Amino acid sequence: MLQQFEESQEAPPVLESFDPSNCKKLGEVPISNAADVKAAVARAREGQIGWAALGVDGRNRILDRLRGVLIDRASEIARVVSSENGKPPVEPLGLTGPLCETIKLHTGVAKRLESGVRVSPTFFVGSKARVYYEPLGVAGFILPWNFPFELGVKHMIPALAAGNAVVQKPSEANPLIGEMIADLFADAGVPDGVVQMVHGYGETGAALIDEVDVICFVGSPQTGRRVMERASKTLTPVVLELGGNDAAIVREDADLDFTAIGLVNGTCYNSGQVCNGIERIYAPAHLVEPLAKKIVAIVKELRQGDSSGRGEYDLGPITWAPQLEIYEAHTADAVEKGAELRHGGVVERKDGGLFWPPTVLTGMNHEMLMMQEETFGPFLPIMAVESDDEAIRLANDSKYGLGASVWTRDEGAGEAMARRIRAGSVMVNNAVQSGGCVTLPFGGEGESGVGRVQGEQAFYTYVATKSVMTCPKSVENLWMPYEKGFDTLAKGLTKVFSGRNIGERISGVVDVVRTWPHR
Repeated sequence: MLQQFEESQEAPPVLESFDPSNCKKLGEVPISNAADVKAAVARAREGQIGWAALGVDGRNRILDRLRGVLIDRASEIARVVSSENGKPPVEPLGLTGPLCETIKLHTGVAKRLESGVRVSPTFFVGSKARVYYEPLGVAGFILPWNFPFELGVKHMIPALAAGNAVVQKPSEANPLIGEMIADLFADAGVPDGVVQMVHGYGETGAALIDEVDVICFVGSPQTGRRVMERASKTLTPVVLELGGNDAAIVREDADLDFTAIGLVNGTCYNSGQVCNGIERIYAPAHLVEPLAKKIVAIVKELRQGDSSGRGEYDLGPITWAPQLEIYEAHTADAVEKGAELRHGGVVERKDGGLFWPPTVLTGMNHEMLMMQEETFGPFLPIMAVESDDEAIRLANDSKYGLGASVWTRDEGAGEAMARRIRAGSVMVNNAVQSGGCVTLPFGGEGESGVGRVQGEQAFYTYVATKSVMTCPKSVENLWMPYEKGFDTLAKGLTKVFSGRNIGERISGVVDVVRTWPHR
């Protein structure tokens, strides 16, 4: 997924927003320069003090109110997201549930960890050992254009539940959605300064990295490297959710009718502008032709439209116009290297918008760019394989490792294959939607990122771990100066707590009793 981070020569004073389906201007916001970002983070630091002082129960009450706000304002959210982002209104409506579940998950985690977690003191008998999780301060977010609302809300929830304040730089393509997000949190009762938006291009993102205590970036691997490099100067921890080139493996026993529909959904959802969307398909050689015919028949029925209100539609416009160059280059490369174009492959321009149809190709091989690089569009390239083992080998032949899917009637075999695929998320008989199962971690291997941005694991990104150990006076028996026989005592304690069998442990008890100091 692409995200701009290049430093421009001279940034304009305002950032304009346009409807990608017709290029009509929707509004504008002021651009935040480095000084503005610094001031926003300073306000966040002040706000965070009060936010942390509310305690877990106080913060949870406010975040729980956000669920009601999301439900009550769902139609407005769908309208704004559709107009600025191009996706069908039903898609942001469908993601309201996962956002609410994200709030429930992380408020629950925060409550469970409120008093810390008791752990074993091991051989420090009589001591108490507890782990506490404390907010880092201010969390920064640099987020992409493909899911500006959903990710813009979801990724900030664990940081807020943990007691941090947050400052987000939305994509320059979606500033109005960013402003709406800030308003939703304010509507729920989040105090001033705790949730803020800063807008702009690369300079704004770079300034945010310099100021915050932890940074979450969602975008391309190329930009992710620059984010990590920038953050390294201040040793700011990062979590990176980057691109993918997700493989779908169709097994010999797959239900082709079901699989064809699933592959289309996993490819064409959000017009294919999904980091964990299907980008390459592997199927037994004799199934390629019947599968391709079924897929073509399905995509011909999909409706491509826009936010003008002229009816329901399944696919919107290309949200980020520079993607068109990649679509055309990858299509031309595949055809030049022997692929057969079965459907789509040519952009449609209407009313100022760019619309790319679902594109089906057969005769694919791994020399083609589409099978190696992220296309990030509604492409269904099918490659013939001779076995499950070959399919897994090819699926793993990638610098990415975000997601994958296996299509089969045999769930056990599908799950076994899932364990062999190098990817952060693997679905059996589905694709993409694991991102909506908010209890599952989300992220990838290789150039697909660092860390996880979903599930309980995400909460720990935004906390400092503090260990507290309280010891009785008897602990002085382990201090210097070391008395005679201390070596036997040390060996005895090791055998007591880590002995391989009961005899070894009893031997350890004897050593401890015999050599325990009396001070």
